[in-house]
Formats: sequence, C-alpha cells, structure tokens
Amino acid sequence: MIPRTLILPKKRSFFLFGPRLVGKSTWLKHVLPPESFKIDLLHEGTYQTYLTDSSRFVDEVRAFEKRKPTGWVCIDEVQRIPSLLNEVQSLMESSKLRFALSGSSARKLKRGGGNLLGGRANDLKMFSTTSIEQGEQFSLKDTIKWGSLPAVLTSDDDDKKQILRAYISTYMREEIQAEGIVRNLPSFARFLQLAAENIGQELNYSSIASETSVTSKTIKEYFQILDDTLLGTILPPWKKTVRKQLAGSPKFYFFDNGVTNALRENLAHTPTGYDLGQIFEQTVVQEVRALLSYMDFEGQLYFWRARGGNEVDILITRGQRPLLAIEVKATERPGPRDFAGLLSFAEEYPKVPKILVTRQPRASLYKNIEALPYVVFMKRLSDKEYLS
Repeated sequence: MIPRTLILPKKRSFFLFGPRLVGKSTWLKHVLPPESFKIDLLHEGTYQTYLTDSSRFVDEVRAFEKRKPTGWVCIDEVQRIPSLLNEVQSLMESSKLRFALSGSSARKLKRGGGNLLGGRANDLKMFSTTSIEQGEQFSLKDTIKWGSLPAVLTSDDDDKKQILRAYISTYMREEIQAEGIVRNLPSFARFLQLAAENIGQELNYSSIASETSVTSKTIKEYFQILDDTLLGTILPPWKKTVRKQLAGSPKFYFFDNGVTNALRENLAHTPTGYDLGQIFEQTVVQEVRALLSYMDFEGQLYFWRARGGNEVDILITRGQRPLLAIEVKATERPGPRDFAGLLSFAEEYPKVPKILVTRQPRASLYKNIEALPYVVFMKRLSDKEYLS
C-alpha cells in the first residue's frame, strides 16, 4: 500500500468522501484496528439485508459495543443506504462508539435524504495519490500520461489502459447516472469528452450545450456534479467582491490525468505541445487541491486574470486575502514570457508570494520570482512553507 497523507481522527467519527478507486477502502482497512466492526454496502447481500431491515444493523452494532465499547464501526459506501445515518446518529448519542463512514460524495447523501450528523463527524476527502505520497517512486512523466490512481500505479501498461477505460465507461457514468438527472446517455458521454478537451479553459456552457443537444443549464449542472462528487474541480475567477466572482466564467479540471487521457482517447501517447500544457496545469491544480485538503487548510482556490489578458493559474486565498500566486508552465527552460502573468499580478499585489511551477530540473530566479521544479514546489507546499 502507498502510504497516504490523510490522518485518522483519533477521537471523532468521520465521513470519508472521494471518487472510486482513489484508495478509500484500502486506507480504512490499514488505519482502523483489525477488530473494528466493518460493513461493506457494495456487497449485494449485505446491502439487501440492511436495506430491508435497519434494526438488524442496530442489533449487530450493539452486540459489537458490548465487546468494544469505544471501538470503530466502519460503513463503506454509506451513500447506498442514506437512512442508516439516522441509526448512526442515535448510536453516537447513546454510546462511545466511533464511526468511519465512507462514500463517493455528500451530494448523494443529501439527495437521498441522508442525515449528515449535524457536525458530529469530521468531513475528510481522499484524492488520487500525490507526489509526496509516492516519494521516490514518483514519475512526473508517468503521472502526466497515466494519472495517479493507486490501482494504475501498480499495473503494467496494458492493464493501466484497461483500468482507465473501464473507469470512464463504467464508474464515471454510474456515478453521474446515480444523481438521477442524466437521461440522455449519448449526450452525456459526449459532454465528458468535451469536458476533457476543455480543461483549464474558461467554460462556455452554451458552446458545449450546442455540441451535446442539451441545454446550457444542464451542462452547468453536469459540471457541478463532477465537482460535488470530487471527479473534478471548478476553479472560479478571483475578483475583489463575491458578487463579481459569481459573475465570472470558471475553469474546470478533472481529478486524474489518466481519466482525462482516457476520455480524450489518447492513452497510447504521452501528451505533447498544447495538450501537455493543459495536462501539466491540471496535475498542479489537483495536487495543490489535495495537499491543502490534507493539511486542513481554511481557504479557497481561484485563478486570476488581468484586464490586459495575463493570467495566474492558481491563487490560494483565505477570506478576501490572496496568500500565494502560482503560474504553471510545462516548459523545461522558462523564459521571460513565462513570468508575464505573475509580473502583472505583482503590480496589483506586490507583497503576495509568487511561484512559477515548471518541468525544469533545477530552481531559477527571474525578477525576484522563483521558478521551481514540480516536485520541489510540492514538497515546500506540503511543508507549509508558503502558508501559515
């Protein structure tokens, strides 16, 4: 098992959300005590048993409590029976048991009328593996092509292709179909392909709608579902007021490069040129997102654009205060043009730290702005060098 950054809460129950195959079940098996009471609702027999008789769940947990009064109760894929959470809350209020509740998203629980336990449980998220977690085994080239799902990392190239193709043909469509708003499957399949082609670009819902034969409103809902289920990230534009932020066009990134390349039908080749730039930018966005989540950072991610058109790809903020500006370039030899967005940003926010993340082998400096190799930047961010 690849060591994960996520830390098990010692005293509090928790939800654990994340896309399929990111390693939630494996992590739970590794960090919870062997004597924990475990329920896997993906197992059809178990699912049918508790679906028809929730009192059996209560009886079994009470029997476990007699042996382990402060033990862990783990329910995997809890979103399949949201009503069980009412029983969980009752058990939490009347015992010292702790609950680990895993699923793909809180959205499904809400849509199913699930009880989110009113602050009684922490909200944890898990993502594809990071460069920090992979350590010396990390390969940026492989991550750009294959992504970083645990099952993909440990497979040969032929199996990698099969896993990723199965992911987009089965898992992703099942995830979104389960939301209950997808009725036109061919249009939805086309939407996923277009979403993959448009990563890192400001979203034009009308344009995508015209190519998928659904409304702009539906396309916007599709993107929001991908974000809510952690299958992607919507990055809004940074403006000084919330009202202006809501009015701007966001960008979108998928949660994993291998999934993106599978949707693009490009698993046979390593991305180059413009495609490389898009995928490398997505790599940085998603690892920054994961690291900030694991360090329980209180803040948000945006992108920044000047009136003249220069951009900064990632802006980490807290409240209305920018903390770190990150520009991403896939180059191995950054030049003056690669710093244009950060220099424009510096005119408005001179005191905010600015970093250029690239594929170069060693750090360099241009007009007091550091250009860092990918791995060096992620290590510094993980060590909280930029954020306090």
